[in-house]
Amino acid sequence: MNVTDIQAALEAISELPRGQVKIERLERLAADAKAADDRALEGEVLLALIEAQEFGGERDRMPIAFGRLLRIFDDFPDQLGEQADTIHWQLKWMTYNLLTSSTVPLETTYRWLDELQGRYRQLGYSTRPILALRSRLAGDLGDHRAASAAMEASLSAPRDEMADCDACERNDWGTWRADMGDDAGALEHWAPLIDGERSCAEEPHRVLAKALLPLVRTGRLDDARGAYLRGYPMVRRDGNLRSSVGYHIEFCALTGNEARGLEILTEHTSWLTGPHGELSQQLGFLSGAVVLLRRLAALGHGDLPVGGRSVDELLAPLEREIADVCARYDARNGSTVFSERVAARLARDPLLDRFPLGASAVLPRPSAGSVPATPPSAEPTTVPTLDDLVAEARRLSAIWHPHADNAWRRVAEAGEPLPEELAAEVAYAEATTLVAGDPAAAHEALLAVAERFASLDDHAAALRTRAGAALAGFHMGDPAGAGELARAVSADADDAYAAGKLTPDDYLTARRAVPTIAMGALAGREDPPRAEIEAVIILLEAEHTLALKHDVPLRAAAYEDMLARVRFQLGDQEGARAHLVAAATRFVEAGAGWHAVDALHMLAGITLDENPKEAEELAGRAIEHGGALLAPDRAAQLSSLIADAISRQPERELDLVGAALAAAARWQGISEPDTLHNTFTAASAYHALDRPAEAAALFEEAMPKVEVPYAPPMVAMTRAQFGECLRELGRHRDAAEQFVEAARLVQDDPDSTRTHAELAWSAALALEYAEETPQALAAYRRAAELWGDLGEVVPRVRCLRSAAWLIHWEGTPDDSGDNGDDPTDPIDPMERPGPVAMRAVLAELESLAEQGASEEVMAELAATRDQLEYMIPDDDDDEDDDEDDDD
Repeated sequence: MNVTDIQAALEAISELPRGQVKIERLERLAADAKAADDRALEGEVLLALIEAQEFGGERDRMPIAFGRLLRIFDDFPDQLGEQADTIHWQLKWMTYNLLTSSTVPLETTYRWLDELQGRYRQLGYSTRPILALRSRLAGDLGDHRAASAAMEASLSAPRDEMADCDACERNDWGTWRADMGDDAGALEHWAPLIDGERSCAEEPHRVLAKALLPLVRTGRLDDARGAYLRGYPMVRRDGNLRSSVGYHIEFCALTGNEARGLEILTEHTSWLTGPHGELSQQLGFLSGAVVLLRRLAALGHGDLPVGGRSVDELLAPLEREIADVCARYDARNGSTVFSERVAARLARDPLLDRFPLGASAVLPRPSAGSVPATPPSAEPTTVPTLDDLVAEARRLSAIWHPHADNAWRRVAEAGEPLPEELAAEVAYAEATTLVAGDPAAAHEALLAVAERFASLDDHAAALRTRAGAALAGFHMGDPAGAGELARAVSADADDAYAAGKLTPDDYLTARRAVPTIAMGALAGREDPPRAEIEAVIILLEAEHTLALKHDVPLRAAAYEDMLARVRFQLGDQEGARAHLVAAATRFVEAGAGWHAVDALHMLAGITLDENPKEAEELAGRAIEHGGALLAPDRAAQLSSLIADAISRQPERELDLVGAALAAAARWQGISEPDTLHNTFTAASAYHALDRPAEAAALFEEAMPKVEVPYAPPMVAMTRAQFGECLRELGRHRDAAEQFVEAARLVQDDPDSTRTHAELAWSAALALEYAEETPQALAAYRRAAELWGDLGEVVPRVRCLRSAAWLIHWEGTPDDSGDNGDDPTDPIDPMERPGPVAMRAVLAELESLAEQGASEEVMAELAATRDQLEYMIPDDDDDEDDDEDDDD
């Protein structure tokens, strides 16, 4: 095969996809090139073979080809001199690949490192990249002192053409600090990549993935969320970055986003089998997958499907595969450092229980047969005695805890005979649980329990239970009977308290039915007379005074809360607000903060318009005090209120992202419209922050369901924001789709003509950048028409000028069917479609100028003349060009 044939074959092989076929053909071609009398060509073939081996899964064979290449370089420096930089750049990367290979002995790796360093010094290259490689190898071997010394030396060495780009170097620096356990130091090195100041072909893709957990561990949650939203789309389905995908899966597993992690893993299940590519990349992916699978198993989701298998079925073989890979690295390294490092990663505990990312995926409830995995360190639970159960039930009852009834149920289920007084308490708790669902049954049951307490001479319990029966009677629709019983109980309580048979708490508890029924009677009427409202206020204030006098804080707090509600009915906003503040304060001071939630929620609502910052704080306190006792829908409402309050405060967009996503997560499974609304709120906040990647990720998650919560104009605005983000990311065709759809949504709304014009213009720009010329031209013309309908000259003529340039540049036919601006067309340049369209714009502006136009219109006139002049080639210039051609 002669030199020409070899060059042609090399060019043809370069078009082949990466893989074994390409490698084999290049190996045969390298043999042919060796026989040819052209060492430069042989070097070119060998470089192509080395690259094919690197990306075709045969990196272990690269040293053979490189050894031959270096011999040619040494023997024929004149012929390969021009390839010196390329050869030594590739030599650096081959040496790096040896570092990450489990099959290349360390002696071979060290020999090639020495070879690389010697050649760099001989040719005058800086040793900066070699020192970084030595640091990487020392770190992998667990020699942190040597790793640090080599990296510090690398940082001190000068940069030259052999150094990696700044982005890649910063990745290495941060990885070194992260391996040393220095999250803050790693993030400091990675900062320019995380902030978007540095980039290259694979950065910040890799760094954003590596930084996820360090950002969480250092408390930078907003940055962690941003790194996930920006970073995952960069590495998704990229086999060369599968280790980075593993970091994203692990991040989801350890931040309460197991469902999202499962979505990502499911999307990449093909990577779990078949050709794996670089072993270290595959190990990184599998490690992230196993962290997630272990977490799912621990939550009782071992039966969830992943590809064609369940979590439990997939976990064991993956763990064995990881152990096998680690064993190979340990054998190469002569230590267990590698496997210990991977084991520590697989054993990481969750960092956060709940960290909303904007993903809509949720895990199903564990199936009845699934048993959550028990941590090995879990200690056996001590079984409480009956006395323990009774003490806990009494404690919870004393502070009006919502779980007090459940505590008495556990007493009943203790399996021991109960004394009559305890049996009566259990019966009382059971009866009170009936009030909400079957008040008639509760009424009868409570009267029966009251008789049991009376037979035990427990006057306090009997009165408390009869008062409860009166309230149940009111709820079952017998206000007269309920009121009569309540008054009788209150009279008996007065006598018993005077006789010293009741504590202040027992006394006020027995009296509670009368004011509660009076307030309930008001609540059931739309517009009760003012006199009746004032009468109830007098009654409540009297009970409140008694509670304060006898120092019963819970009862005083309850009456403060009731007074607030009645004063709202009276229209006394300030009085109601004062009572709500007092109620919340007293409940918290009494150790029953969960009862403060209603008051705080109401306060936040009435404060929202005048003081959104205070409303935010009040709603946050309500969530804090409610804790695990907060009903899911109430927690969601409060979260939405917080997001609303933050949205009303300037320069709080980043806080709004977190608050809105937290609200969206709480609404999942309760209200899809609210989930979507809050997700869009977060996306819009990112858009306002000029962070298009994060915004686009959230818009893309929710946009398929955008019709659910919004009317068409709002949908159009949302799509426009999404389109703007996509345009910023260079995704012009996708952006055009959003603008076009947004314009369609408002095209028939006479109140949205301006919005329609703006959207049509935006669609035209995006279509132009997407090289969809006919559609862009139509969109420009439609936008110009709409601006004309609005009497807006400036945007109209700008759209028309853009259309003229499209016709001129793209040779787009005009409406007459002309084939466009063909430079070989012998017709007058001024008569070609592009200039004709531009002259029409000029004529329109000149007509306006004659009528006395504004400064803006005159400026557009001047700009149009300049552009027309630029569009038409100068005849003199053409003649000069012809003369030059003749020369």
